[in-house]
Amino acid sequence: MKARKFIRILCEGAKTEPNYFRGIIKVNQIQGARIVKPKDNSPIGVVKAAKKEMEIAKKARIPKKDVEVWAVFDKDQHANLANAIKMAKDNDIKVAFSNICFEFWILLHFEKSTKPFRTCDEVIKYIRQNYDQEYSKKNDHFERLKDKIEFAIHNNHWLIEKHWKFELQNGKPFYEINPYTNVYSLVEFLLELD
Repeated sequence: MKARKFIRILCEGAKTEPNYFRGIIKVNQIQGARIVKPKDNSPIGVVKAAKKEMEIAKKARIPKKDVEVWAVFDKDQHANLANAIKMAKDNDIKVAFSNICFEFWILLHFEKSTKPFRTCDEVIKYIRQNYDQEYSKKNDHFERLKDKIEFAIHNNHWLIEKHWKFELQNGKPFYEINPYTNVYSLVEFLLELD
């Protein structure tokens, strides 16, 4: 059983992201980790709900070193991304972000990719045509992909460190890069708990 911490993962999505992270939490028996569904699923709404979780931890006098709050959201067609990301940073909330959507992280379980997508439906169609004809947002993606997680992490590192390193070093906001995801950072954090 993993060490007990106050870990909250606030997901914009209703099914795909929560199901995936619940799978990691359950299989790895991570105590103190919980998925929280915000009422407002915009990036700003997710971060505001994450701030409330930080306040709960503070009121409960949980040591700061034991508190990890993550906001998980996509670019999709959302406005105010820069504001949401700044608000998260200003409040010690970590962000797991994907452009165009979380399904790009799912795609990295199958291949290295720099293919830009205009919509989430395009990503889903690509996954269905090339890897998983049964792909659906409501599937238990963790269970279906758990043997490919290390490959996805490797591919995500490659995408950021090799493919996008120059743009990021030159100050291009990560939320403007397509495709982009840093979901690996949350997945690695959860898998490395002990």
